Amino acid sequence: MKNIKKSIDSSAPKLIEKLGYFINPILLNFKNERNQLLVFYFHGLFDSVKQRDLNHIDPQNNMTVTQFADFIEYFLNHKYKFIRPEDLLPGIGNEQPSAMITFDDGYFNNMLAFDIIAKYGIPAVFFITTKNIKENRSFWWDIIYKFRTKQGISLETIRNEQRYLKSFKYDYIDNYIIQNFGIEAFKPWSDIDRPFSESELKNLTNSPFVSIGNHTHNHAILTNYDKKEMAEELMESNKILFDLTGTLPIGVAYPNGNYNKVVLEATEEAGFKFAFNTKQKSNPLPIEHQNLICLNRFMTNTSKINKFGSFCRLGYEPDLLYAGLKKGILSSNSRK
Repeated sequence: MKNIKKSIDSSAPKLIEKLGYFINPILLNFKNERNQLLVFYFHGLFDSVKQRDLNHIDPQNNMTVTQFADFIEYFLNHKYKFIRPEDLLPGIGNEQPSAMITFDDGYFNNMLAFDIIAKYGIPAVFFITTKNIKENRSFWWDIIYKFRTKQGISLETIRNEQRYLKSFKYDYIDNYIIQNFGIEAFKPWSDIDRPFSESELKNLTNSPFVSIGNHTHNHAILTNYDKKEMAEELMESNKILFDLTGTLPIGVAYPNGNYNKVVLEATEEAGFKFAFNTKQKSNPLPIEHQNLICLNRFMTNTSKINKFGSFCRLGYEPDLLYAGLKKGILSSNSRK
């Protein structure tokens, strides 16, 4: 009985999440999002499904270029205004629903987005992990994915290995990669998994539609570090980005979305105006100043765009929604 209950508690939020993708479009016909900011984050883009299937990179729900164009058109057709973080400083009203596009890490394959954002005239923010740029090294999670996939390891086992490593600092992860795959594993396999070069990053800032943001120097999950180390990660990245682009970033995306009170303090003390987590929730408008360093973001996915979003988009977390439903049922049964 205990195992059945555990299984239900584990699977119910996932089922609620899936139901949301079907119910959400219907509910959105009645619930206007004009007082909401939807921030979406991408990692990489593929030029085709065939390129994705080469397994040079962890797919992470990454879209193809065609899906990315469909994504933008969906929100434009539904009268959303695409904004950049700077637009939030004076505060924006709720007369029009707003959306924001962000890319994490600094993959060269993000170049596939440029023609599209230029075509539609919409802004995008690119959060850069500077060590990978400086050393032309693959991202560690991609190394795990592509080598383990080549070895025939199951996706579930790969995900467990990746989750395990996220609890450590970057030097431990680097040593783990070297011990398991060799120093040459950091060398990218192709344009699919490599980061921007320094010159490409410089050229990135020539576009009027591009903003550059901080993603720490080592893709450091900041909650694994003390406050001094957090500051060093943020400031080292900012120094390199300023040297390369001539622009000092005023926004940061927390690697893996992890943050706590100390991370928020370190972010403000480093002078950042905006910071982004990975909570699957919209941001109510207008946004209070203190909430600008903890903006929520949806991870994009490859489902049909007209079904995009789950109950999260309506302000409900699947696990919390399930907990509430369960509490209501138990309370009702106790009164009988």
